[in-house]
Amino acid sequence: MDQQTTSEVQTLLEQGNAFLLGGQVTEAATAFSRAVELDRSAARAHLGVAEANLALGAFDIASIACRHVLELSPESADGALARAILFVLDRRYDAAVFELERVETLDPGRAYAHALRGYCLRQIGRNGDASLAEAKAARLSGSQDLKKLFPPVEPATPTVEGVPAGATTGAQDPATAGRISYEYQRPWSQRSPAERQVARARAAVYGVPVVTYTLIGLNVLVYLVVAVLANNLFSPLPGEYSYNTHTGDLVSIGNPVYSFGVQQGYLILHNPLQVYRLFTAMFLHESILHVGLNMLSLYFVGILTERIFGGRRYLAIYLVGGVLAGVVQAIATPAIPSLGASGAIFAIFGAFGAFLFMRRRALGPVANSLIGQWLFWLILNLVFGFSAPNIGVADHIGGLVSGFILGAIFISASPRSRRGGSVV
Repeated sequence: MDQQTTSEVQTLLEQGNAFLLGGQVTEAATAFSRAVELDRSAARAHLGVAEANLALGAFDIASIACRHVLELSPESADGALARAILFVLDRRYDAAVFELERVETLDPGRAYAHALRGYCLRQIGRNGDASLAEAKAARLSGSQDLKKLFPPVEPATPTVEGVPAGATTGAQDPATAGRISYEYQRPWSQRSPAERQVARARAAVYGVPVVTYTLIGLNVLVYLVVAVLANNLFSPLPGEYSYNTHTGDLVSIGNPVYSFGVQQGYLILHNPLQVYRLFTAMFLHESILHVGLNMLSLYFVGILTERIFGGRRYLAIYLVGGVLAGVVQAIATPAIPSLGASGAIFAIFGAFGAFLFMRRRALGPVANSLIGQWLFWLILNLVFGFSAPNIGVADHIGGLVSGFILGAIFISASPRSRRGGSVV
């Protein structure tokens, strides 16, 4: 092959990679296909065809292209990435992660490989590690969103009994030794309308911070209800609350939602059945400014934290941290009624801080900057809390500490932390 053809192939490969990372998948497929036509021995060109067709949903073409790569360059980073794509097509995500770790060792600067690793980690429930891989992919690709390059598939269901004829378990594969393979999946045409609808719904919300949006929606909805009952959109809290030492009752004026929802230490101590208020108080706010600032804070810190910990753990941090913050507030100032989502939000903030401190090596040079920003906002909020009236400082500190501890527990419980391996 002459020098001019070699140069043209290299140019097509660079163009194809730029198109792919930029989301122009059809153009990428065209460029890589042209490179294959010019040089059928170019493993990288075949790999590009596989990457582009994986994004286009042409899985048969992607599979054939990967096998060409393995014939041409089985021990290279290209070969490891081709094997990873084949494992993804078989929904064998653990095995794909194994190969993608080899790609990182051989060629750590591939944004696509880090993004694919994040995708596979999410499929097996390791959302914290997935967020790190996706962040690294974004840095390497110029902050491009590469999630759209991968199929929004459902997690496969392990099949042991009733495997159709011709399906294999794949246990002989060294990368998946001792694991169940998920090769057999019923074709789309054989699935019921209900199953198709569920699959479409999961694809539609893939990567969306559903829990954060739901929590914001619930808080706003509750506020609107109390505002309607009070006939006051801007400040529905109908006056000061006090504790009647003779009857053990909370004395209030007007709105029944506040009467039955706010929490107070003395009230709970007098009647332990009132402990439910530690939960309900998290969804009540005294003014439109109060709920607005809290929901804005939840939006900014919650989206990233949900992606790090995953929806279930994130929700656990929010609810458990919020309740524990309420306990601290009730003990510290038992005579003062309190309400608001601040304790739960500080718990999310604390969990994010735990992530930064415990994963600072994996984050690389950006870690110190992120930790510095976290500390700045922490100090700013605490100073504001101590200086402003009617701010539950104990609630904030209780939420922060409980969230940090919960975040540390969840991070330590991740599979890679137990193995002592690196994160990204």
